Amino acid sequence: MDERIKVHEKSRGESINVYIGEYAGRKYLHIREWYLDKDQEEKPTKKGVAIPVEKVEELREAIDKLLPRP
Repeated sequence: MDERIKVHEKSRGESINVYIGEYAGRKYLHIREWYLDKDQEEKPTKKGVAIPVEKVEELREAIDKLLPRP
């Protein structure tokens, strides 16, 4: 994982983060909840989704349909 972008700050040290990860030789866009552990280190949870990067354009188109720009 090269870069992680925090897109939403939740309560109690939780946040929603977006980043690119790799699993079994494939790259995925992760939209995942993170938390602060007892040592105040940020760690990912299982709460979230992993979308193959080749499907990201379809996700972008869906978001544009749901949230059209003025």
